[in-house]
Amino acid sequence: MDIMKKPELLAPAGDYTCFQAALKAGADAVYIGGQRFGARAYAGNFSDAEVVDALKEAHFYGKRLYLTVNTLLKQNEIGELEDFIGPFYEAGLDGVIVQDIGALSLLGTLFPGLELHASTQMTVTDVRGAEFLKQLGVCRVVPARELTLGEIEALCQESGMEVEAFIHGAMCYCYSGQCLFSSLLGGRSGNRGRCAQPCRQPYRILPGQNGQECYPLSLKDMCTIEFIPELIKAGIDSFKIEGRMKKPEYVAGVTSVYRRRIDACLDSPDGAGKVSASDMHILSSLYIRSEISGGYYHRHNGREMITLDQPGYAGCDEAVLQNIRSGILEPELTVPVILEASLHPGRPLRLKAALAGKDIPAAVSVEGQEVQTASKRPLSREDVEKQLRRTGGSGFRAEDIRLDMADNAFLPVKALNEARRQGLDLLKQKTAQENGPVRTANKCRTDAPATAKGIPFCAAAVSENTQKGSGIPHGPLSVHASVKTISQAYSCLKEGADRLYLPHTFLRGDWEAALKDMKNEFPGAELYLSLPVILRKQDEARLERLSAALGTGLFDGVQAASLSGRQWLYEKDWKGGVALDHRLYLWNRETYGFWADKMDTYCAPLELNRKGIYALPKKGQEILVYGRIPMMVTANCIRKTAGSCLKETESRRGKTTAGTSCEVLHSDKALKQADMQEYRLLDRYQAEFPVETDCAYCYNIIYNSVSLSLHAYLGEIAESGAEAVRLDFLEESGAQTAERMSIFHRLCITRSAEAAELINRQVNWKFTTGHFKKGAE
Repeated sequence: MDIMKKPELLAPAGDYTCFQAALKAGADAVYIGGQRFGARAYAGNFSDAEVVDALKEAHFYGKRLYLTVNTLLKQNEIGELEDFIGPFYEAGLDGVIVQDIGALSLLGTLFPGLELHASTQMTVTDVRGAEFLKQLGVCRVVPARELTLGEIEALCQESGMEVEAFIHGAMCYCYSGQCLFSSLLGGRSGNRGRCAQPCRQPYRILPGQNGQECYPLSLKDMCTIEFIPELIKAGIDSFKIEGRMKKPEYVAGVTSVYRRRIDACLDSPDGAGKVSASDMHILSSLYIRSEISGGYYHRHNGREMITLDQPGYAGCDEAVLQNIRSGILEPELTVPVILEASLHPGRPLRLKAALAGKDIPAAVSVEGQEVQTASKRPLSREDVEKQLRRTGGSGFRAEDIRLDMADNAFLPVKALNEARRQGLDLLKQKTAQENGPVRTANKCRTDAPATAKGIPFCAAAVSENTQKGSGIPHGPLSVHASVKTISQAYSCLKEGADRLYLPHTFLRGDWEAALKDMKNEFPGAELYLSLPVILRKQDEARLERLSAALGTGLFDGVQAASLSGRQWLYEKDWKGGVALDHRLYLWNRETYGFWADKMDTYCAPLELNRKGIYALPKKGQEILVYGRIPMMVTANCIRKTAGSCLKETESRRGKTTAGTSCEVLHSDKALKQADMQEYRLLDRYQAEFPVETDCAYCYNIIYNSVSLSLHAYLGEIAESGAEAVRLDFLEESGAQTAERMSIFHRLCITRSAEAAELINRQVNWKFTTGHFKKGAE
């Protein structure tokens, strides 16, 4: 029988009380947020002094502490990162959990040996995404929660990196890091730790659900206690519990149950038995949304994962809470210690304190006051032992007291107590230091490329002119357009588009002939293939089709929306153009410096205001000025929740088996029919949010109810030095596309304010300016 690797049990802590609850409940490590840069801005979080204290306490107990820096950083913020992390690094911080590429690059340079963990906010969905991050020194990835157990196992076996996977807690409907829902509806960005959770609000699915109000975006909480043996066998390095907004009782109760289950499985891999009814009752009684599910480990999606009727938290069992308080929270967590005291008149008190149960225990020795000869009543052994056992509040418990003392020895009780306190304080410090991290070179970062397939690391220098524009008057803006249909494509080209982004759905039927005709008719326009937003292990066959399409020479470039997509292009030795979609989040110049030699175009992020966008380097900058903004990218499917899954429909017709996956059952005809069926979400304010169902790659994109339109700002955008603007077309007809392209193209080339005003008066569609004026909180 193979010996299974012991996984780390990683618990959340939103404040110091929760941190101590996690330690008492048996966590191997705890992750916390400081006062800045954390994705739980509304948690209690830790002051700088508390972070340092928590590090000392965690290391004393032989535990690890990770700090979240899992938000996107604006240019005026990233420069503050060094001063923020510096004191924690010096205090022995075990690792940082990071979302921002620029922050990763900076931290790896400034703090050698500091473990860098890629947050689930980085949307790592396959081995390629993990391999891409190696070049930045990342040694651990927290993959998307949407991955199956098989995909997680492949990451463990093939990436050469540690894998940290969620096992319990609340679930986001959207792939983490891809959600702009809260940001666009209320200005509170999930990428900044301020999500207002609009996914927990009621909606109507149109068509479907008979128009009834439900909660189609509210996932049940994850509970994988029954899967623990499988997760251990998969080789996962760290089991992560969600919940930095939760109370100490939740942290202690959930952690203790998983601690027992993990230990039972390791002690008896083949005979751990079923989860006890009492443990299941604890988990189901602690801040759970009505029901629990096993997450995505054994399913790709499904209506059964949704709390359609009620997303609110169920009440907690008060008896369970009281048992947790009395059994875990109230008792002191202690470490066994052996105390040896020597008391002989005329010599100083000598006290040695050593950890018990260690082959080579940490130990310290202290000297106290000189021992006196008793004139009346000497100290008894019982007197000395009584004082030495008074370790309450120290974190120690005296497991053994060893005394070497004369019968006539005397010492004030105060002196005994002082020596005990001094000795235990020194032992605590020494233990914490010995358990702290050993600073060596980053686990994964090397001077050479991280892997044979890795993209060589190069944090390109960003010159002042590149940062702010040269100050020289610029020519007309290039106009780029993203389209969904052939009629939209021709409308854009006829109205002067310099570049088209074509989705993978174009690669159906006689697409080669269509593209050849397009290039012949509009020889000056560039054609870029847009890679799918989400790429997973199951997509290999379809990626081969995309590879073959790129091999035709019909595409001038590729638009990548994910780390996996960019890594795939490198593996293919792609020599054409590379455009980065706004989903790759270039929020600061440090991030740009990393990407500079890996792309020719980047789309500015959609949550920055104009000031933030204009502060970014101009070379290759593309600004989205029109289109419905994608608010969510999801593995769960609105179509399936409404009972209209194409796979299930085909299965009922007998054309495939129930176990057939999406990648092999869809014909071009079936996929085209699926694309034509429109789904929308209707909220309480009668706003309709279009839902794009990508049945080939099996994900949804939920769009904003109105289009972004920055037609009134084209003049200042041109003056800013940006190289291009981009228009995204979703549902527009060919005629609507032509109308809007014409307006934007004329605004891009005009130099007359009066002419621009006349053109702007032709705008006849509902629109929003998004975050362009104010920016996300």
